[in-house]
Amino acid sequence: MSEHTEFISSFAQIEAYMDKNDLVERLQAEMGYSATEASRIVDALMESLTESLSSGDKITLPGIGTMAVVDRPSRRERHPQPGQEQEFLTRREVKFSPGKRLKDALMSLDFITRDLE
Repeated sequence: MSEHTEFISSFAQIEAYMDKNDLVERLQAEMGYSATEASRIVDALMESLTESLSSGDKITLPGIGTMAVVDRPSRRERHPQPGQEQEFLTRREVKFSPGKRLKDALMSLDFITRDLE
């Protein structure tokens, strides 16, 4: 089994999305943490990511990707139905750039899911 196959097949049984409870259950199952410990770990991770991004830091998770805050300039666009122009104000948002391992794993996703069926 290749590195990419292992990476994707570990997530094969997960539904179309993953929420906090799923992360807590994975920590319990794979690391042996109690539900309380696992929940505290996930909370601490989310809090740390939020604080770092809020202060403008760039977050790099090797193999997974990079998250950075970017400023979107204000712009004017025409609303398609009423035909009126709208102004969208400047805003900040998080940009995610996937890492090589994640990109490679996603590229082989179709191949792997066919093999699992």
